[in-house]
Amino acid sequence: MSRRSLSIAAASALAALALPAAAYAVVATLTNPADPAAVASCPGTTAIPCTVVSRTTAVQVEVGGVRDPFRVKASGRIVGWQITLSSPTASQIKYFDSTEGGTARAAIAVIRQVRALDYRLEYEGPTVHLQPYFGQTIVLALPNSLPVTKGDMIALSVPTWAPALDLQAGHRAAWRASRGKTQCSSVTEQTAQISPGTVTQYYCIYRTALVDFGAIEITDPVATPTGTPSQRRLIR
Repeated sequence: MSRRSLSIAAASALAALALPAAAYAVVATLTNPADPAAVASCPGTTAIPCTVVSRTTAVQVEVGGVRDPFRVKASGRIVGWQITLSSPTASQIKYFDSTEGGTARAAIAVIRQVRALDYRLEYEGPTVHLQPYFGQTIVLALPNSLPVTKGDMIALSVPTWAPALDLQAGHRAAWRASRGKTQCSSVTEQTAQISPGTVTQYYCIYRTALVDFGAIEITDPVATPTGTPSQRRLIR
């Protein structure tokens, strides 16, 4: 199972459903670059306990030498998303359900920088219950695509909790959460950005971890598509 790359076949299938028959467009995937050192966070070990994304909106800002892997490079529409989930034990699931506001759930989100570390929530997809997919990588089509503009960021909104972290990814791996300066250690406090139009500070940064999700974008139709072969598929 590939943990950090979208299925090209799945991406192409979603694109075919979303595009007019006569249009050409680029199918772009926004994901974390691969980090061979990273390991799934759950069930964890004595030295590295099971760790989850909890009650926040998360965006990866660095992996190795790549900064802002989830920044949209061309305007278009997000038509689907993916998430890779680790395998917490039954007792871990019970614990997180009771302390993080309910069963594991997440949604894909589009945020836009307004100043410094302040981001406005532009759009959010439907919330998905994750427990049936623990231990798997899943690709989900959106019932309604989400418009994005060049420079927007794709984030993962987690109103409860999600076992979607890979750990030990190195110091140059980092993600930010929609938490203010005084909230970085208050992981059980609800900070997920869920109301479109609201502006929230993404002050808190967490290193040596990857939030393992991705998005499928269809860029605005163009006459001459660009991009690398791994990022490009033409749809008629």
